[in-house]
Amino acid sequence: MLTGRKLPLTLAFAVLVLLAFGVSCKGFFVDPVLTSIAVGPTGQNVQQGKTLQLSAQGTYDTGPPKDITGKVRWSASDATATVSAGGLVTGVQAPGSPTITASLGTITGSATVNVVLTGVTAITINPKTATVAQGGSQNFTCKATVTGSQPVDITASASWSTSDTTHTHITNGANPAVFTVDNGTGGLSVTVTVSYTVGTTTFKDTAVVTVI
Repeated sequence: MLTGRKLPLTLAFAVLVLLAFGVSCKGFFVDPVLTSIAVGPTGQNVQQGKTLQLSAQGTYDTGPPKDITGKVRWSASDATATVSAGGLVTGVQAPGSPTITASLGTITGSATVNVVLTGVTAITINPKTATVAQGGSQNFTCKATVTGSQPVDITASASWSTSDTTHTHITNGANPAVFTVDNGTGGLSVTVTVSYTVGTTTFKDTAVVTVI
């Protein structure tokens, strides 16, 4: 009789031991919880038109950090840079210091990059001459000649102005820059100036617009 009772009791005890073991082993039944994300490297320069690879390391409530670069959602704080689904940052417009953020659920991490343009030797406006009807417009672009690289479009980050601010206007921060003329202004000859500063050096170029 005693032997028959001992068997179920032994099995029950074994089950309880296994359950207790499973509960005591954190993560045995529950997936690790992400607690923070570290994005790096931070503070790096990326040349306009070039790329920089960032990575995301996830810290969990158990175990060592894991590379989660391909699992997070990447975003850039402004249009001076873009970032791919794999954390590859492309410098779009200099100068800029966008924040690159990696997020997974409610957990985020970020790093700052500096979009720069170095090695500039000259800038070129296009077109150099234009004819615009009264009330019309003309698009302009500007490229920087860069040592050891193809020309870089700096239209949106350059500074634009016209010699006649009463009858003509030109946009800044747009690509292309749009030059417009008021009605009733035939016969004008207007100079459009573009300038771009790198460090302590300012480069300039000009175009002439004839209003007919």
